[in-house]
This record gives sequence, C-alpha cells and structure tokens, in this order.
Amino acid sequence: MNIKIYTIVIALLSILSINTFAQKKNKKKTVKSGYNIKITVNGIKDTVVYLGNYYKGNRYSLDTAKINSKSQIVFKGEEKLAKGMYIIFFPSQGMSFFDMLIADDQEFSLTTDTSDLFIKNMKVKGSVDNEEFFIFKRKFNELNRQVFNIQKEIKAKKDDKDFIDAQKKKLKELSQQNEELIEHTVTTCQSKTLRNILNLMREPKIPEFEIDENITNKDSAEKVLKYNYYKNHYFDYVDFTDSTILRTPMFQPKLKHYISQVIIQIPDSVSKAGIELIEKSRDCYAVFQYLVITMLRYQDDSKLMGMDRVFYDIAKKYYFTGKADWVDSTILSNIKTRANYIEHNLLGNKAVDLQNLETLDKKHISLYDIDAKYTIIIFWEPNCGHCKKAVPKLYNEYLDMIKQGIDVEVLAICTHPEREPWEKFIKEKGTNDWINAFDRYMMTNFKLLYDVNFTPTLYLLDKNKRIIGKRIDAEQVQKMILQFEKIGKK
Repeated sequence: MNIKIYTIVIALLSILSINTFAQKKNKKKTVKSGYNIKITVNGIKDTVVYLGNYYKGNRYSLDTAKINSKSQIVFKGEEKLAKGMYIIFFPSQGMSFFDMLIADDQEFSLTTDTSDLFIKNMKVKGSVDNEEFFIFKRKFNELNRQVFNIQKEIKAKKDDKDFIDAQKKKLKELSQQNEELIEHTVTTCQSKTLRNILNLMREPKIPEFEIDENITNKDSAEKVLKYNYYKNHYFDYVDFTDSTILRTPMFQPKLKHYISQVIIQIPDSVSKAGIELIEKSRDCYAVFQYLVITMLRYQDDSKLMGMDRVFYDIAKKYYFTGKADWVDSTILSNIKTRANYIEHNLLGNKAVDLQNLETLDKKHISLYDIDAKYTIIIFWEPNCGHCKKAVPKLYNEYLDMIKQGIDVEVLAICTHPEREPWEKFIKEKGTNDWINAFDRYMMTNFKLLYDVNFTPTLYLLDKNKRIIGKRIDAEQVQKMILQFEKIGKK
C-alpha cells in the first residue's frame, strides 16, 4: 500500500528545466545584439559542432553549427547568453571539446588547431575574458600534465619507497604551484567572470593554532580548531550573488562536498548549514532558487536516517512562507503534504501516543502504556509481500534480544481494517509473544502521524518514547539497540 506522495513531489520538481532558473527577479533587459561567436579550427572541416554549457554539474547542448570548408564555425543568437563556462564540442574528433568563457563581450572570435586539446595555439580576438582564460588554461594544463606523469610513475614503481617519497614531494610542490597560479590569476586578471569561476577552486588556508600546554589532548584540540576553521571559511572566496557560479563544473561538486562531507551528518546540522548558504544568495534569485531546491532534495542523495528533517526545515522556511515563488500550486500543495507527514515523526522528537488500539483478546492498549527501555513499533499488513518476510524476521530478533536480557517491547500494529486476516497471519507465523494490535476504525490517524505510506514501517523509541530510529529494516533494529546499549555502558 503506497500513497506515493513523496514520489509525486520529486517527479514534479524534476520537470523543472534549466530554463526555470532564469533571472526572474534580478533579470536584465534583453540585449538586442545577442551573441556572435566565430571559431576557426584548422584541421577540421565539414562536421557538426555543438555549443553547450555547464549546469548543476552536467553539460547541456544549446546550439549547433557546421564547420565550413574554411574550417570556420559561427554560433549566433538574438539574445545574450548567461555568463559562465561554455563548451565547444566536436563529436567527430573522438568526443573532444574545449571550454571557453561567456561574459559581457559576446561578439568575439577564436582561432586554433587540434594540438594540445585545442589550447596550445588558441588566439582570441574581442574578448579579454577569454584571452585571460586561455593564458591560465595553458599553464594549468601543463601543471596537471606533470601531475599525471608523476602519478603514472608512482604506479609503475609502487614498491620503490624512496622513489615514491621523492615523487610525492614533487606532487606537493606542484599542488602549491597550482594554488599560486589560481591566486595570481584571480588577483591580476581583469575578468570578473574568470575571477568568480577560479574562486570556486580555492580552498581556505588553515592557520597554525597555538594550543595551551595544559590541555590534555592537544592533537584532538588542534584537529577540532582546524576543522572548524576549514568549515567556517570553506566558501570565503565564493560569490553567492553571481549566477555565473551555476554554469561551471566546479560549483555543484564543491557544494556537495561541503554539505555531505564537511558538515557533520546530523539532520539539524545539515539544515542549519544549508539555510546559511541559502541566505548568502538572497541577492541572486537564480542561485537562491538552485540552493533551495538542492537542499529540499538533499534526503534523496543521503542514505542516512532522519534526513527528512532537512526537507521539512527547508519546506517550512521557504515554501510555507511563499519565498519559493517559482512553484505552482500543485507542486506547493504536494510539498506541504509531504512536510505534514514528516512533521510528527522527526528523529529526536517524542512519538505521538497511539491510544485505544485493539489487541488479540479484544482489550485496548495505548503506546504510552508500554513500559520498556526500548519500544519498537512496526506497522504491517497481512497481504504485504515484504511484511511476510520482515515480521517473522523482526520477531526472531525480538526473541533473541529478550534472551540477552534487553528490556525491549514490540508494538506490532496491523494496518488492515479487518480482523480475520490479521488473526490468521499471527496464527500462521506464531508471533504471539509481543503486543499485537490493530486500529479497527482508523481512529489514531497513524498514517499521518507516523508517515505510513508503505508497509512495513518501523520505528525505534527510547524509554521516554523519543524517536531514536525510523524507517529502518528488521535486520537493523537489534544492531541499533546493541549500539545504544554499548554507548550507555561507557
């Protein structure tokens, strides 16, 4: 049984094309001159070439043209292109391509050949941005070529420790040269577009910290200080008010690394970090929109329990308040519905009491009547294929924990409204030693309160009925409880 509300929300969000991210609020008037890019690639004739751009870590095709007999291509359009990194793509040349910049000057020419990935002999006319970009690119490619060759040598002589140590020293020196190249280019170039793109590649320089000699764990204290500095200064160089950063191959992985690896993966911490970044972008509608949608969907990429908290926090702050004004009423309604399902069962919250559940002997019990250090709630139904495997599995786990002396109880709630299939299942599976119950008249509203959109759905509660595990598998429950027991004994 599956209401599929969440699936609908994501499907509706996914149909947002990259055009949705146009500058809605800080949109400038269309410039009639548009773009006119002339490219000559000596050595290539009579083939189709693509003009594309980067967006959200992917590449998108925007225009096509054919190289004429003089090895020339012209890309032309009536409206200016959005600023960022773009791609000239040659399918006939083994899927080869080269990057270029689109900035304010969108009438320019490039002349090159196929040597060194089109970069070595690149000539630019009419675009200071691209002149500076290709100067940087040649130096950057040379450093990367040296890195690649050293890594290849290390792999070939992996048993020669002295050689490897010497090569690693060279790699460190090249890394330093790379950082210096980026920093020098940023501080000397005229192109704001190039500066903002290269700043995405910069990392915070962590200072040395003086640790008080009286501190017992000096190494640990230093690591904490360095981590906090790195986290707090991770985006120091990034301009969240410039939509150029969206059309690069650097921003999306940088953002993903920060949210999923730099930030400690606790739902509250992820929400806080995401909201802080979103607020940095309030002066740029496109970046603001991108970050809001990315954080709303963060739980899709995370495999960690409880990350629906991020969905709820983002929905409440931006969608419930009308700040996410790009969504239509249908999408907004589904987001609100999904958030309402999450609201009552967030990890760390106290579970809502389920009262007057009917038992096998036709008595009544409530969740809060159960007095145990751990309470497992499983919502299931007799005709569910997954339940037929999960319920007996959980029952065996439960009996095993009882033998170990763990104070645990299970409240197995049948979601089917008819008594006969429920009783038949229990009799066949022999699950009589825990608390079997069902809500004959659906009076507890458990589907909303516990987000029971499919079965089986499992929750783990502590002695105070606080939710410490949710939507977990039967095989995970005992492992989690044993982990909590281990922590409690320390």
